[in-house]
Amino acid sequence: MDVSQYLEIFIDETNGHLQNLSDCIMSLEKDPENMDTINEIFRAAHSLKGMAGTMGFKRMQRLTHDMENVFQEVRSGNMSVTSGLVDVLFQCLDAIDAYLENVKESSEEGTDDNEAIIQELNDILAAGTGNVPAKEEKPAEKDKPAENADEDRFQKKYLDIEFSEKEKEELRVSEEKGMKLYGMTVYIQEDCLLKAARAFLVFKAVEDFGNIIVYNPTSQDIEDEKFGFDFSFYLASEAELDKIVEVSKAVSEIEEVVGEKVEYKELTAAAAKKEEEAAAAAKEQEQKKEAVAAIPAAGSKPQAQAQAQNGKKQAAGKPVTNRTVRVDIEKLDALMNQVSELIIAKNSLVSIGSTSDGGVGSSNSQAFHEQIEYLERITTGLHESVMKVRMVPIESVVQKFPRMIRDLSKKLDKKMELYMTGEDTELDRTVVDQIGDPLQHLLRNSADHGLESAEVRKKRGKPETGSIHLNAFQEGNNVIIEVSDDGNGIDTENVKNKAIERGLITPEQGAALSQKEIIDFLFMPSFSMAKQISDVSGRGVGLDVVKSNIEALGGDVEVKSILGEGSKFTVRLPLTLAIIQALMVEVRGEKYAISLGSIETIEEILADEIKFVQAKEVIHIRGMVIPLIRLDQLLDCEPEEEEKESLTVIIVRKGDKFAGLIVDELNGQQEIVIKSLGKYINNSTKIISGATVLGDGEVALILDVNTLF
Repeated sequence: MDVSQYLEIFIDETNGHLQNLSDCIMSLEKDPENMDTINEIFRAAHSLKGMAGTMGFKRMQRLTHDMENVFQEVRSGNMSVTSGLVDVLFQCLDAIDAYLENVKESSEEGTDDNEAIIQELNDILAAGTGNVPAKEEKPAEKDKPAENADEDRFQKKYLDIEFSEKEKEELRVSEEKGMKLYGMTVYIQEDCLLKAARAFLVFKAVEDFGNIIVYNPTSQDIEDEKFGFDFSFYLASEAELDKIVEVSKAVSEIEEVVGEKVEYKELTAAAAKKEEEAAAAAKEQEQKKEAVAAIPAAGSKPQAQAQAQNGKKQAAGKPVTNRTVRVDIEKLDALMNQVSELIIAKNSLVSIGSTSDGGVGSSNSQAFHEQIEYLERITTGLHESVMKVRMVPIESVVQKFPRMIRDLSKKLDKKMELYMTGEDTELDRTVVDQIGDPLQHLLRNSADHGLESAEVRKKRGKPETGSIHLNAFQEGNNVIIEVSDDGNGIDTENVKNKAIERGLITPEQGAALSQKEIIDFLFMPSFSMAKQISDVSGRGVGLDVVKSNIEALGGDVEVKSILGEGSKFTVRLPLTLAIIQALMVEVRGEKYAISLGSIETIEEILADEIKFVQAKEVIHIRGMVIPLIRLDQLLDCEPEEEEKESLTVIIVRKGDKFAGLIVDELNGQQEIVIKSLGKYINNSTKIISGATVLGDGEVALILDVNTLF
């Protein structure tokens, strides 16, 4: 049986098991005697072994089998968890991850047998127990199900199968050839989402031992998932039943397998008896119907109520599963593009309605506007629904970081702890997929450059264990991710001297630089403060990559640092990259869009209210001094012949910083579709982040005000 169609399921589930194992092994290192964690690791290794075996990945199966052996002994109390064992287990996870990467690329696991890791595992097992590990692990007595446990639930449903004449003949011929006949019923966990996949993985595993003769339900019904959470079959095989049951249970999300060896004569005799019983039952039912028909009509109401109540009970007893489905991101992108075109069409209708010359009758005009409003509600609702589908928690990215910090702690010989909050904060899937590397760079930067050694921290009166915090939260239409540490902070004098040494600035220029301007050198390509090159840092690849990747997503990063106390990197990202609510403005007759998420207020000021601070224009509003930016000058437009007495100022915000943008006209709020400009223009200031098509067919540029700060 071809199982290539289940590769995606295998990849997803293996990723989940690997992350679960990583988290559990991290916990186990802190609490080596926690039996719940030990049992969870055993179960995850067992599931991985079964899945790998089912898919035919023998190397992965062998490695996970040896991991399972070790934890069987740990569970039994025959050996304890040591730091050396934890290190080897993490090597095992890296090896399994490498297998998985090969599977993603080529559908094959590769050729690396990882003999060195397997030998280390077996050496630890031998040293811990004093015994050489057996080739095949036998389940511990306490793992064997109690006799007659769940007898009522896990029944031998294969005994209820009615055979066709062809199936009877196949069973008879197989038995005459000396093969054993087995009847089996397999129970799937009720929270399983892909029952058909589980069933076919069981069939593939079982068919290695013989030939399945009878299916119940049919193989077609199983493929269409037209069955509950169990299925039965009859198998002709030369193998022993225990082995067949074992490989069936090894498939993920299989709850129980019941089966026994059967004889052909007994099966046919039982089938004949069932036919007789069915005939007798049918006759009895017919007699009951005749008796009911003779009852007066008044008696029919209770009967109907009883049937209705019985129907309700059956409906209530139907198992409920999580109603989720995996969707390819490309399909969502296609759907998003269609929504985008719908919004453009809606904007076009709005534009036509607003420029109507009034020639249409008032009743028709009212109906037209009502339909426009209805279309607007529909498109807005559709947009919100699609966005919710695209939104995923950043947990999928950050959950790998505790393991990374643990490895860095050992590699750098520094004590450190990572604290994470807000892992459930949601972002557009496209943003989540690309934010992993920048966050990884920031965390490595905190571990390597930020935190001091234990000796230095002790001298400074700090705890020996350094703290790194990763905090995520939503703020308006943006998601904020903060990476901070309680380390040394950024020594701006050293950074300035490094910049002078590299010829980026002169000593005179350096003396006039602010702290922010000095820190900005760290984001320049190939600029590194590491004293020596290592596999952690020092190659000049890091913060420049962070900045360019985040800006490519329409976000920005800023730094605050206090020497001797620590640093905080704040990453600001848009919730989505596709459709936004924007304020439409005009500057010298050209239309521009500004995201509403960046706008704080809109003010009308008099020209004589503008003041100057260090030769720069500012205004004073509600206790704040806000710098002014004239968009006509920034966008290189023709200057006005004379200054207006009254100016329209849009107050925009980035974090705790404010700026006022002077525009000519406000054209109202509009939902716009962001279109990339690609390489059509060379935008050195990066203030233009894209374009949008308006309802009247005009193109408006989208301004990214984050670049102004």
